[in-house]
Amino acid sequence: MKNIIINKEFDKIVKNRFDIYNSLFLNLPYPKVSNIGMLIPLLHQVCKSELEKGKDPSEIMDSFFSSHTQIISEEEKIDFMFRVIQYVERQVVLYDSVEDSGFKMLVNLENNLSFKDYIHLARSKNNLDKFLDKLATFSTRIVFTAHPTQFYPPSVLDIIAKLRLLIADNNINDIDLTLQQLGLTSLINSKKPTPNDEAKNVIYFLKSVYYNAVGDLYAHIKENVQGTQFDNPNLIQFGFWPGGDRDGNPFVTAETTMDVSDDLRMSLMSCYYNDLIDFEQKLTFRKVEGDIDNLKNKLYLTIFDKTKTLKFDDIINPLYKIKESLINNYNSLYLDELEKFIDKVKIFRTHFAALDIRQNHTVHKQTIEEILKKEKLIKNSLDELSKAELITILTKKAVQVNVDEYNDIVKDTIKTISQLQIIQNKNGEEGCNRYIISNSEDIFSVLFVHALLKWCSWKNNNIPFDIIPLFESIEGMENSEKNDRTF
Repeated sequence: MKNIIINKEFDKIVKNRFDIYNSLFLNLPYPKVSNIGMLIPLLHQVCKSELEKGKDPSEIMDSFFSSHTQIISEEEKIDFMFRVIQYVERQVVLYDSVEDSGFKMLVNLENNLSFKDYIHLARSKNNLDKFLDKLATFSTRIVFTAHPTQFYPPSVLDIIAKLRLLIADNNINDIDLTLQQLGLTSLINSKKPTPNDEAKNVIYFLKSVYYNAVGDLYAHIKENVQGTQFDNPNLIQFGFWPGGDRDGNPFVTAETTMDVSDDLRMSLMSCYYNDLIDFEQKLTFRKVEGDIDNLKNKLYLTIFDKTKTLKFDDIINPLYKIKESLINNYNSLYLDELEKFIDKVKIFRTHFAALDIRQNHTVHKQTIEEILKKEKLIKNSLDELSKAELITILTKKAVQVNVDEYNDIVKDTIKTISQLQIIQNKNGEEGCNRYIISNSEDIFSVLFVHALLKWCSWKNNNIPFDIIPLFESIEGMENSEKNDRTF
């Protein structure tokens, strides 16, 4: 019974609204083929009924063209089908926008327990302290990956965001105009997306969705655990693979990684700046105006200049000072909103999302081999060394690596690892502190990376990086549990 009610409400919230707005959309004319929007429902019905009768698809299409259109030539038929695809693609965008706009209502239909309900339930069972202790140490990490076929151009992303808001307000006139815009806007990128383009598309969602959503969620939790000193900014963390995953995308280079790390930081500074502009209009008090203006100006410089950075303390300390002044001098006016902003800064710090580096074990092996050749420790291959000798070199030997002495992928690997310390200096240690090794085979998968980190960036054993092997073969998984006493 509950499912029946939910299905009926879903039809009202999503399906019926989609049908209304789709009727506007189907009237949009495309060049060369008139009334194509009106022909699509007919084409759907004809194909469905005729396929159920077992008819051949080619015969169905020939019959459709001859009976319902004046399309005769093969070229016109192909053009028609491409236009159909264009319409259907945009109908998918419209449907997603309608569904997104009704998300809150759809969630409420499920009657799931809210966070407040869990608090009451834990209190009724005398488990509130235990529940809050768990919450204070809980952390989850959402990792963004990328694939070039998954991305709309930025112009289409903006249209989707605009449609979502217009549909929620049922603004029919502006919806009509926006659908016309969508109908004439290409959904295909004008050129093949570069790794930087992929990263920028994902950062778009970080800025437009997750920045505020995570802040709202965190504020909601704090509001419902009043009376406690809840402070767990690591509750939700973000990992980021576009621009760092060279095993998943061979076009990722050291320059890409540096550019993406800068884009992440600069996009976050833009979010902070916009929030501060809002506070500037509210906190019009003499004793805080100077602090707000000073921080705003510093943030502004970091949005457009990659060489300008702010440390976490440079952002959070002025906010704490403003907070103290609001409490002591201005009746805590807008204090809740300021604390929400402070929590965002504590969550996202100066990196937005942690840029993960991933490379295949075979590349590290090739790189180590080339370095040891330059050091005249081997002639041709690592096979010339015993296991114990290689471990000693990797763990004890101090090697000075000059990136200009190498070529191709070895050079790029060395350059990438050499700049990781720079990325941490600009974005904070949390901004890039995981090195993931694809196709790990044995202990050398980890030792190769550890040695490269030591030789190229950190000259001591205190390396602020998590080295994470991925065992993706049967042999690798069997070796993963072995205790190597030689090491």
